[in-house]
Amino acid sequence: MWLRKGVKLLEEEVGGGPAIERQHWYVLAIRISLSRGDVVRHPEKCLGHQMDENRKIQEDGYFLHRVRIDRENLVGGIFYAVLGMRVGGFRKVTIAPHLAYREKGIPDLIPPNAKLTAEIKVLEAK
Repeated sequence: MWLRKGVKLLEEEVGGGPAIERQHWYVLAIRISLSRGDVVRHPEKCLGHQMDENRKIQEDGYFLHRVRIDRENLVGGIFYAVLGMRVGGFRKVTIAPHLAYREKGIPDLIPPNAKLTAEIKVLEAK
């Protein structure tokens, strides 16, 4: 199912908490993989420009990220993927390059025109 052109829902577990609201703060656990399956090991370099000191990368590749839900703090594909989620929920999506890092990519991390897979858990409202 397509959540938006360029963001395809692969898996979903609906959470039991309140629905995500734009302009509110949440703690997300995010794991980003390249289309060939390699987990991006330094997601702090690609998840937005307003990072805080509470971010942590877990052994399973998930990145804990406290973030305000808006287009300024999240790349387009992640932003559209979390809309409609609930606290306690999980989504796995594929993200087309035009909603990720386009033809530039991120040197030594994400190649140009990369299609990404993102696994997102909404842990709590902050």
